[in-house]
Amino acid sequence: MKIIVIGAGAAGTSAALETRKVNRDVDVTVINTEGFPEYSRCGLPYAVSGHIPKFENLVLHDEGWYDKFGKVRLMLKTEVTEIVPDNNVLKVKQEGGATRELQYDSLIIATGSKPSTPPIQGLEKKGIFNLRTIGDGKNIMNAGSHGKRAVVVGAGVIGLELAEALHAKGAKVTVIEFLPNVLLAMVDEDIAEVVKNKIEESGVRLLLNTKVDEAIGKEKVEGVIATNRATNERITVDTDILVLAAGIKPDTTLAEKAGIALGPAKAIKVDEHMRTNIENIYAAGECTEFPDFVTGASVRVGLGTTAVRQGKVAGTNAAGGNATMEHLLNTRVTKLFGLEITGVGPCSEAATKAGMKLIIGKVRGSTLPEYMPGGKEIIVKVLANEEGRLVGAQIVGEEQVAQRINVFAAAILKGMNVGEFSMLETCYAPPIAPTWDTITIAAEAAMKKLRRK
Repeated sequence: MKIIVIGAGAAGTSAALETRKVNRDVDVTVINTEGFPEYSRCGLPYAVSGHIPKFENLVLHDEGWYDKFGKVRLMLKTEVTEIVPDNNVLKVKQEGGATRELQYDSLIIATGSKPSTPPIQGLEKKGIFNLRTIGDGKNIMNAGSHGKRAVVVGAGVIGLELAEALHAKGAKVTVIEFLPNVLLAMVDEDIAEVVKNKIEESGVRLLLNTKVDEAIGKEKVEGVIATNRATNERITVDTDILVLAAGIKPDTTLAEKAGIALGPAKAIKVDEHMRTNIENIYAAGECTEFPDFVTGASVRVGLGTTAVRQGKVAGTNAAGGNATMEHLLNTRVTKLFGLEITGVGPCSEAATKAGMKLIIGKVRGSTLPEYMPGGKEIIVKVLANEEGRLVGAQIVGEEQVAQRINVFAAAILKGMNVGEFSMLETCYAPPIAPTWDTITIAAEAAMKKLRRK
């Protein structure tokens, strides 16, 4: 049985390795356009900053490991030019221009995503970058050294992580964001405000609710012209480098040409088995969309954790097994300028758009009892529906945030209500945790509002 995987990212590699756990006799090939096997794209900003010493440290296994231990064939620097489902054939072009056809019994598409380019004039100039690959990261690191000026377009997770990296290298950084605040795809406006204040205190300039119109300069970028969307004020920001981090979009070109259906989010539509609309073709990772557990809306997959889960399901089923992915909660976290920011479930806007009438509990607390020195402030926001069932949560603080959001993820998955959650038995010891954890106090605050209603 021949299985081919297009893409060697988290989803593709997980799928390939999983096939052999199901059936050791399968012949597995992974095709990748880059010259590297799987590496952590999420780690790129930390290699730019130097916190990770070398970009090569992001590569999880060398090429030889895949053949020797994974029993997987790697075809690097190879482009799939066409999928021909009627004949179960892929057309590929290898480095140097040689073309060939490959036969498959099962195909897994894990083409990931590609940068979304905003409509800015002058992007043909030198000194303008995206951050998607190891090559991109090296170019940005070399260009954004100490004393340089840098403009980052986009205040999402990648844009802000990169802004922090360049700031750590000694660059003078300005972040320009089209939306009214930072991280609005991840958290609500009030939580975003806390993050915004911390970023500005750290010395990074933020221009929010602002559209970049043009990159100016002769052959090389020397600045950008932007417009404040509220006042129509025109702003010029001088810069030595310009980094576009205005989001990503699913890479579905091959799939669409092959007749594979997209969903409402314009990504490959898959079922719980990771099947597409074409027999024996599966898909996983950032090129796909999947129903949100809370709202039921079909949303783009954008997290590495979800990509791995999908990849394992796709690999199992492509090899003749039977696996499903039952839920997508989008449990998310990042750390910026000393703050950990987390969320699970939809933000308030998405929940309201789905028809929910929200009950919200929000409290400020500490990671330690009030009498214990060393405690760090933590803000917890709980979202519940009008029946009191937990549907989302967001937390921000300097430490001990990630595992708290994981507790909410488990509770949402099991359908807990705020009353049940407020009585959760959490651990306590003065140097480690308070008697009543802030997560339960936030749930209690929501429960009180629910009772008043």
